Amino acid sequence: MNPIRKSFVMSALLVGVAHTAIAGQHTWKVNEVFSNASGTIQFVELREGNGTPGEVNVNGVTVSSTTKSFPIGGSPVAPPTSNKFFLIATPAFAGLSGAPTPDRILAPGSLIPYFSTAGDTGDYGPYDSWVFGAVPTNGTSSLNRSGGVLANSPTNYAGVTGSVSAPPPAAVPALSGLSMGLAAALLLLAGTAIIIRSRR
Repeated sequence: MNPIRKSFVMSALLVGVAHTAIAGQHTWKVNEVFSNASGTIQFVELREGNGTPGEVNVNGVTVSSTTKSFPIGGSPVAPPTSNKFFLIATPAFAGLSGAPTPDRILAPGSLIPYFSTAGDTGDYGPYDSWVFGAVPTNGTSSLNRSGGVLANSPTNYAGVTGSVSAPPPAAVPALSGLSMGLAAALLLLAGTAIIIRSRR
């Protein structure tokens, strides 16, 4: 084979091998994040963004925040992957009414909270990175990459979409100094009445 033609064939093969090495996982992007105030209820939604049907190897990638990393693992997803979603969430999210079944669950312990609600970075391997600001913690809104703050709409790979409610716990009203004084006086009177009755 002529050296120029041989060089061309080798170059084409190398380009094909390099393309194959990244094919099957590189068009997913971090699309939506959600958290409650404590960070115990969180989800990260990925989306295949190019309409590519063969991006099945999402399981071979690690997603990361600034301080936490989670290897997606498991089996490849079934094709076609075009414009589909992939849901990663905490166990507490999975237990909420209205939550679609997550495709992967973050292990309890050191991975939770997974990202900071004050703002963080969502990385999908070396292929995508989204630096986002403060995440709403009202229990109903999420941060969507293309639409900003919206009503949460987690979607799993099967195409099941849900909406969850995880409002902050109701605040217990604090007693003022006067209220505390009145409560103490009532307790003292009640105690005195009990003592007087017991002496009769």
